[in-house]
Amino acid sequence: MAPTDRARPYPFHADDAPPIHEQYARLRRDAPMSLVQMPFGDEAWLATRYADVKCVHSDPRFSRASASGHDQPRAFPVMPEENILGMDPPDHNRLRRLVSRVFTARRVRLMRPLIQRLTDDLLDRMAAQGPPSDLVGDFSVPLTIGVIADLFGVPEADRTQFAQWSQAMTATSSMPPEVAQEHVRQLQEYVAELFNQRLSSPTDDLIGALIEGYQADSRVDEHEVITLARLMLATGHGSVSYQLAHCSYLLLSHPAQLARLAKEPGLINVAVEELLRYAKTDEAAVFARYATQDVRVGDFVVKAGEAVLPSRISANHDETVFTDPEVLDLARARNPHLAFGHGPHHCPGAHLARAELQIAIGSLVSRFPTLRLAVEPKDLTWESGGLAREISALPVVW
Repeated sequence: MAPTDRARPYPFHADDAPPIHEQYARLRRDAPMSLVQMPFGDEAWLATRYADVKCVHSDPRFSRASASGHDQPRAFPVMPEENILGMDPPDHNRLRRLVSRVFTARRVRLMRPLIQRLTDDLLDRMAAQGPPSDLVGDFSVPLTIGVIADLFGVPEADRTQFAQWSQAMTATSSMPPEVAQEHVRQLQEYVAELFNQRLSSPTDDLIGALIEGYQADSRVDEHEVITLARLMLATGHGSVSYQLAHCSYLLLSHPAQLARLAKEPGLINVAVEELLRYAKTDEAAVFARYATQDVRVGDFVVKAGEAVLPSRISANHDETVFTDPEVLDLARARNPHLAFGHGPHHCPGAHLARAELQIAIGSLVSRFPTLRLAVEPKDLTWESGGLAREISALPVVW
């Protein structure tokens, strides 16, 4: 589709804090498939209703692989190499099987003691230093770096540099495009070095598990598995770090819900699902699907060759699926949210992300039940240089 004056600029921007731009509710009601223009690339139809978003994620007539043949809508000047994110089944299944070897439910259960130990160490440090403390710099960032770096065998001395490189994976305007591309290149080279070390000296970390799968499947080449490991490292830190900081912010800005969780720690698993629904990791819909033939989505027909951006954050606030979706209810009984996606591209690291959030938030609230913001909410700073507005610091006292 050539750019037209009909398209709304996207992502939607607002100066106030998240969770969700008011325009999504209007679109769900009046124009559930709305034409939008991202900063770069083709126009696309923005799917905002829950049923339509699920359809676009799961219907094989919507193709991620076809995006490589188009000027796909994107927030980046240059789309990073997508690897598994840009494939369709059955080709997608080759790499999906590799990831499945790493993030099985059993393996994540075995990881929980590590996550708990890292969490307790950081909370001990916060308690020893006394308030105030920054839940971003003192907790969410070092925890998520520590978990993913330990699991992949990244040495302690390399972790600060690794965190900087990984930010480039989702940077839209927070760093110049050439800097972001250079960081991605350096991270790719770093992971390749880790990969080659493990080839000659096998380990039982997660790169070792990927190598086992790679050696057992001749249909996967070395570049694919290295790029896959790089994506897993970067997103395993960046997206979970954002989720943890944002979930903490939500609890602090809903003190009655925070107090309830402190009194009812058994709610933690249900609470995390509600925080995920309410606080999506990426504010903008990304990774457009292209229709390979005319497809009816609800009452709308997407023409062959047109792009669709499925908005999971809008779907998670759909009034036809969630009762009082704008209410944060940590005991919400029915919660079929799409925070981790749906269909073939459902996030393979969802088990690990859930474990980190359950342990981190549950332990934080248990250790500091009187936790509260050290500043007024209006004084918090939100950064808009990535796919989501991220909170840069979250000062707290107890």
